[in-house]
Amino acid sequence: MNKIKFTTLFVFAFTISTFAATYKVGNIVEYNGKVKTLLAGDTIMLANGVWNNAQLVFKGKGEAGKNISLVAETPGKVFLQGKSCLNLSGNWLNVSGLVFKNGYTPKEVVIDFRTSSKDYAYNSVVSNCVIDKFNQPVKDSMDHWVGVYGKKNVVEYCYFGGKNNDGTTLVVWPNDSNSINNGHLIYRNYFGARPRLGANGGESIRIGTSQVCHLSSGTIVDGNYFEHCNGEVEVISNKSCDNILVNNTFFECEGSLVLRHGNNVTVSGNWFIGNGKPYTGGVRVINEGHKIYNNFFYKLAGEDFRSGLTIMNAIPDSPPNGYAPVKNVIFANNTFYDCAFPWAFGVGFGERNRTVKAESTLLLNNLVYCPNTKDLVKYYDQTDGVRFDNNIMINSAGNSSDKGAVLGEALQTKVNGYDAVYATLKAKKLPYVKFDILGQLRGEAVVGAFQNNGEKPVLEYASAKNCGPSWYKATAENAQKKTIPTGKTITVVAGTDVLTQAIKKAGNGDVLLLSAGEHIITNKLSINKSITLKCADEKLKPVIKLKSTRENNSFFEIGANARLNIDGIAMNGDSKAQYPAKYVFASGKEGAVNYALHLNNCDIYDVKVASGAIFKAYKTSYADSIVIKNSILRDSYRGISLADEKDDIGKYNAENLIIDNTVFSNIEQFAIDYYRGGNDESTLGGALKIDHCVFDNVGIDEKQTIVKLTRIVNVAISNSIFANSMVKTSVRLYGNKNSLTNCCFSSCADPKAESGATISKMNHESVKFEKKSFNLDKKSKLKGLASDGGNIGLK
Repeated sequence: MNKIKFTTLFVFAFTISTFAATYKVGNIVEYNGKVKTLLAGDTIMLANGVWNNAQLVFKGKGEAGKNISLVAETPGKVFLQGKSCLNLSGNWLNVSGLVFKNGYTPKEVVIDFRTSSKDYAYNSVVSNCVIDKFNQPVKDSMDHWVGVYGKKNVVEYCYFGGKNNDGTTLVVWPNDSNSINNGHLIYRNYFGARPRLGANGGESIRIGTSQVCHLSSGTIVDGNYFEHCNGEVEVISNKSCDNILVNNTFFECEGSLVLRHGNNVTVSGNWFIGNGKPYTGGVRVINEGHKIYNNFFYKLAGEDFRSGLTIMNAIPDSPPNGYAPVKNVIFANNTFYDCAFPWAFGVGFGERNRTVKAESTLLLNNLVYCPNTKDLVKYYDQTDGVRFDNNIMINSAGNSSDKGAVLGEALQTKVNGYDAVYATLKAKKLPYVKFDILGQLRGEAVVGAFQNNGEKPVLEYASAKNCGPSWYKATAENAQKKTIPTGKTITVVAGTDVLTQAIKKAGNGDVLLLSAGEHIITNKLSINKSITLKCADEKLKPVIKLKSTRENNSFFEIGANARLNIDGIAMNGDSKAQYPAKYVFASGKEGAVNYALHLNNCDIYDVKVASGAIFKAYKTSYADSIVIKNSILRDSYRGISLADEKDDIGKYNAENLIIDNTVFSNIEQFAIDYYRGGNDESTLGGALKIDHCVFDNVGIDEKQTIVKLTRIVNVAISNSIFANSMVKTSVRLYGNKNSLTNCCFSSCADPKAESGATISKMNHESVKFEKKSFNLDKKSKLKGLASDGGNIGLK
């Protein structure tokens, strides 16, 4: 009897330990039935194909060496689409090979390392997965793509690209006792292009939050590749303590690695590759106890918050979401190569009560080689709390003596395909700087990130070739590129709704040549692709006219990622019609993000419906660019309305507004209303450029403003005429990046400047135009006075 019992127990134990099973399932019903039965070592396999509206819950109790796995039948061939997501919790779980595309999460997270507020994942891995353009329909709808809770979890070799709605791409949550001191690893992931969000909340990685920034996370972010991550100023936002951010590559990212909150963070071995692209940044420092060493800053062009090294000023007795003092920070053995603004100290001084300077901070053994830059350091406040020691600093004049820099030579070399420099000057040793950026042992240590010419690297540089799933590279490298596709050229004859049908049938990148005559449309034209409308005969402008059967219609409604180019065409709002057009152009009311409108040689007129406008941007919409050149916008109620974002948290409706050689005439209210409320500093804050334009008879009473600007950060108005207006204020500029120069104000109120904005070379000559045009009269004194040698006003 005892022998039989022993045999039975032995066979049962052998079955558990040896016969791990793989179960293939073909739909969500089969999945839900089988996933609850999995034992340690088992695998559930999703069949190849599209899994639509699949909300996967993956719970299990694996063991060390015997993970429970959720895998694709073939990596990259299982597509979770529609309203799909994944929640996992338990121990020793593994997820691999899934693609989230063509949809969005119905919850707050796409891949979440928890199944409830108490059930977290531990010792679990998500690898070789893809989340690509898996965006909410509305830009303001917030979600995160990956949420990491629990402890000892890994996200590795994944691709995340194209996120364009609110919310961080990947978040680590060290918010409670089950998630602090977590030891998570974020490794070899490819963070693909993230377009500008135009709002706070566009980080690629965030570790912690302001509320728990005093807690230790202990997360490791190692060897990841960030490409064109332009969501906001913070590519990585550190908001907890004791994290390690090492060996990552930031390729042409319009932002920085930001130590926003939390203490004692290590930043080492990172490559910041700017290639001279505007707004590319390095490391921004707040809080205390950080060690920042062995980093390479290459051709960065950002300034202020996006400088190569930014040391912030702090707020006295700062609240958790404010700015704590920089203390006990060591910045050592870093190399800067040809950066426009290498170092900036006291950034933020004068704004939001940031008056507390850095203290007990050491800059040691750094090599700054920027031969095209005159001023290597920009001071916003005094630096008596910062000590500079043994730094080589070479500017356009040679060796600089700024802040006691020492004499030394920068020897040219090439590392990983990039120009670089190394030094022979001995470094003052720090106990933890035992290796250089390439993993080479520092024997007789030298200044800078590179111990020598870099011929024998030990560490592999993070790049597009070794990060993310190997099977997704071709798609990842082309994600979010702004190349405009080329298509067919199609002739469109005049008539009723002929243009409507042509646009519906047109492919992405097609050019529609409009014949002379009237092109009547009876309903708005929805633009959801890249398309060009162009006159077939340059001597005869075709006219688009709306004959609608309902009120408040528009000519064109532009959707997400669409690009509408119009060249040589007139648009008649026909205010005498039974139902005249309210708008010529309007953004889509939901989800219209990263679109573009480019007009050239257009004549737009007679849009007189009360509260109507030639262009209307709706709340939550966000244009990449609106460009108007060589055109006339006239006889209308309003011009360009970019002012629906009134939450006053820093959001705005367009990143770039460019008006060149264009006339605004007989506009009842404003020509331009460009709004950004609040003082959020995470974005570029919008950009307006007006050059060689004419604003004639804009604003019917003194309450109006010709160009109405609210806290737009970058404004440049030049060589333009403001004439014949009753307004009390023509233009009000705000901020030190706002300027107006070489403009004429004739029978019109002068502009006003505040908070560092500048006005120069203003002119008050009486303006006379040629008959039937807005070209200057032959006797005008404004001829030849433009900054480019041409005329003030039209070119």
